[in-house]
Amino acid sequence: MSICRALITPFLCISVAALSSYGCDDGTTTRIGPSGVNTKTDGRFVSTSVTVPTEVAALPVPAAFCPFVSPFLAPANVAVRAGGATDLQLLEMQLRFVDIAGVTGAVRTIAGPELTNMFGSTLVPAFGTRTFPVTLPFGCVGGTTGTLFIGVAAADVTGRRNMTSVQLNVR
Repeated sequence: MSICRALITPFLCISVAALSSYGCDDGTTTRIGPSGVNTKTDGRFVSTSVTVPTEVAALPVPAAFCPFVSPFLAPANVAVRAGGATDLQLLEMQLRFVDIAGVTGAVRTIAGPELTNMFGSTLVPAFGTRTFPVTLPFGCVGGTTGTLFIGVAAADVTGRRNMTSVQLNVR
């Protein structure tokens, strides 16, 4: 085998493998959106974005008694925007507080029926924005400053789902 063939064969194999994997994207890859928001999509999902303030103040709870009543609250206004020509339905919100030492404190999942009870409707109209105020009680485990991670699951009218994650500082 010539030296030329020995050098070209591996190059061609790697090139073909790279090009063939390009066409195998099924639309479920994680990507970073324009605002630095992690987005997980299911197929060709309608455009959506979730925004929160960059920082909130921890609110003390009078007469708190752990573990029955947490000593602090982290309030956040979660704005969900439907950037396409179809309505979105908010399915679930996941809230998780992690203090500055990395200790995970409170975790809360708010599913569809509870969201409907809290807000009356979970519909975000096409090309519209809707704000959902949520509060996470925390402070029985870990410190009082840290990061609040919020995951928002939504679906369009065709049933395609989207999970978007955002975070904000709690001081």
